Amino acid sequence: MDRITFELNLMAPVGKPFRKVIDINCSSGEWAMDMAIKHPRTIVYALDPMLDVVRLPQRIPENCKFKLRDVKDQEGEFDLVHQRLGAFRTQFMEWTPHFAELGRLTRPGGWIQLAESNGMVVRAGVESLKVNRWVETAALSSGLNPMQMVEALMPTILGAGLINVECYEYGIPMGEWAGHRGNIAMRAYLSMVESLREEIIEINRLEEGIFEKTIGLMVMECAAENAELIMKVICAQKPPFSDDIWR
Repeated sequence: MDRITFELNLMAPVGKPFRKVIDINCSSGEWAMDMAIKHPRTIVYALDPMLDVVRLPQRIPENCKFKLRDVKDQEGEFDLVHQRLGAFRTQFMEWTPHFAELGRLTRPGGWIQLAESNGMVVRAGVESLKVNRWVETAALSSGLNPMQMVEALMPTILGAGLINVECYEYGIPMGEWAGHRGNIAMRAYLSMVESLREEIIEINRLEEGIFEKTIGLMVMECAAENAELIMKVICAQKPPFSDDIWR
């Protein structure tokens, strides 16, 4: 557990020094900025077409570059391609081409690190179970299938011919009971739930204020019950150029 704090960690054994890193669907950008601070000689790109630039901090590391658009012109440039909670941003039917894009961005010999979850909070109370149901049904209505996608990660990666594949599974502390890292995890989780707000309200026909009230109760439950979010972290290496099919 000490090796991972949900957003603020590097699991893939990337050789140092490394020049370029990209965080796909960076959301708040905390992971990217933390990487930029820890590795000042590395250029860290934070990509998110839904990026809210107004919410970015005033002081951003000089080596951290936020981008709204794609990076089609940077094929094979990145030593590390990182993505978290992609299961809530990519429709299941689009996962294979999306993963191919991650591979395209990775340099030969570089690494892909995925931190994914089905979004179900465990060791929590009644309100948290209610939010779990909201998240699952809203995701499915949007063409997302986090549960199925998380289960499909390993077959997809192995089928793509990546090497040195490692898979870790963690219970990520959620909320104030876990201090700083728990608050980081909760912020990222709530951002994901917020992205499904419209679908949740419509499907469940929620009256005004019910969504916010339930989320508030869930946050308190998570702190009281030591709740966790199960996270699967997969690291895989793109084969270096050789005389075989990867050439």
